[in-house]
Parts: sequence; structure tokens; C-alpha cells
Amino acid sequence: MSADRPGRSSSPKASRFLGRGPSGGQPLGVAHRGASKESPENTLAAFRLALHLGAEAVECDARRTRDGHVVVIHDHALDRTTDGRGPVESHTLSEIRGLDAGRWFGPQFAGERIPLLAEVLEAVRGKALVKLEIKNDPVPYEGIEQQIVDIVRGLGMEDEVFVMSFDHECVRTVHALAPRLATGILYSGRLVDAPHAAQAAGADALCVHRGYVSPRDVARAHAAGLGFFVWTVDDEETLRHCVAWEVDGVTSNDTRLMLRVLGAARPGA
Repeated sequence: MSADRPGRSSSPKASRFLGRGPSGGQPLGVAHRGASKESPENTLAAFRLALHLGAEAVECDARRTRDGHVVVIHDHALDRTTDGRGPVESHTLSEIRGLDAGRWFGPQFAGERIPLLAEVLEAVRGKALVKLEIKNDPVPYEGIEQQIVDIVRGLGMEDEVFVMSFDHECVRTVHALAPRLATGILYSGRLVDAPHAAQAAGADALCVHRGYVSPRDVARAHAAGLGFFVWTVDDEETLRHCVAWEVDGVTSNDTRLMLRVLGAARPGA
């Protein structure tokens, strides 16, 4: 890691997300798209339930509408999680807001909407950390990095947001625009030199699919001054492995199971 870039142990912005491994206690538990096992993913209902259950952090996904608004939805297309059809970027915000994003999951969630990124951040601010994935595919959203930095800064949440992406150029751009924001590279595979890939992007951490994790990978990341996050883990055995291997954070759809294994469940939740 270059000496002029904030590292895993020295960056005050990254420290709330990192350092949970070798000497920082249990990994950070991250509710994937909110409490998505029990509520429709990436809706305010899902994030509110995650907070109620005691999640220390939530994960969400950012895309952009045709008229340039940043909204929270995972898929490129609206079809799976709303009653709409077609790509997110082919619809205006007004059209997006008219869609139902909850009924598909259960009738009790009818009327849930695709939220703006700012709405999600405001709902979580001061209550949990946010791992924010920029979905920059299949066609990159030109300038979305600056938009997201502006939204985060406008809400005074640079301490509370961690930005990540499979588009490592996007991560590098965010780091250049806002060096104080914690960042990570997402990947699913066995990289020859994952720490170098993170450093090339100016990132603070590796964010790795659960199928490509070993104690050696975690140790190599920590030796390079990088954090190590694992996604998406919904079984108890792998969660316990993540704790034993001293990862910095673990993301799960099953918020209750994750918090129970990590010993972070809120009493009575």
C-alpha cells in the first residue's frame, strides 16, 4: 500500500468499517439489501426492519433513472422486484415512483416504492453504517460517481458510507473525488493479486464472494493494510468460518441468523 493513501488502520473514515478482524472483535454484520429475507429488498421497509433487528450496517444498490436521479434497486431491469418492465435507465423518476416494489414479496408490503438513494441514507443516518454498491452496468452511468459523492456529502455522511463496485474504475473515481470515503472492490473469483487490484483502485478493502474466501486470502489482505468483507452468507457454518478467519465484515440476507452468530442481535428483536 502506498504511504500517501489512508490505510486500513490509519484512516479515520475507514476505521468504522475496518479493523474488526485481528484485534477489532467480531466482524461487522451487514444486512444485504436490508433485511431481505423477511421484507422486499432495497425498500425502506427492508432497511427499517434491519435497523429494528439491530444491524450495525446495511447494504444497498444504486442505479440512475432516465432523467438522472439516483435510486436504490439491484437489477438492471424492473421486472423481478416491481410491477414494471424494462431497464431502470429507460424510465423517469416519476414513472419509477409509480411502481409497486413490495407486493411481489407479500401483500403486506403492497405500496412499497423504489426509494431515492437520499431517502435510504436519511433513514439510516446515525443508526447504522451503509455499504453502497454502485451498479455501473450493463452500460456505465457517466458521472454517477460525482452524484453519489455529492449526495453523501450533502447529508454529512462521509463517516457512515462505504462505496464499492464491481467496476473498479468507478471505485478509483470515487476515491479521487472523495479520498475520505471508505471504498472497496467487489469481485467473484480468484484474483492472482487481489491486494494489488484494490491498491490500483485506491480502495481500502476487498469485497469477496463467499465461494472464494480462505484464511490465507484474509491474511494477505490484512498484511497489505486492507479490509476484507465477504458476501453473501446465509448459512451458519460459513458465518462461523468468517468469524474464525477474522474477516472485517460479512453480508447476509438472513439478518436474524447473522446477528445471532455474531452475537449482535438486539434483545427482544
